[in-house]
Amino acid sequence: MLKLFWEFIVLILLFANIFGNHSKKEKHVSDWLGIARITFFILLTLAVIQFIVVFPAHIVWHIIWLLYLVAVYILMENTFRLKRETFGNPLQAFIVTTALVITLIIIIALF
Repeated sequence: MLKLFWEFIVLILLFANIFGNHSKKEKHVSDWLGIARITFFILLTLAVIQFIVVFPAHIVWHIIWLLYLVAVYILMENTFRLKRETFGNPLQAFIVTTALVITLIIIIALF
């Protein structure tokens, strides 16, 4: 059940990232950024809860997973910032989208 919720949250995050980076108006970019922030907060909360639940076992894997999620969050915030200030960076938007797809694949394969 939790795995399905993880997948759903990452899919919402993926769509928010894609639609936000392809929006033409700054208001729409800000709206998608808000949705992306909320879903990423939920994703990080789930990761921390899972880290606490399985604390003694697999500690290194969960620390690496949390660091990866924080790095993707920083990239996503930077991409939305560039989109709001300028016309955005298509390569960086592609990198963030790829990182979110990798996140989804990891969740499907390992959790």
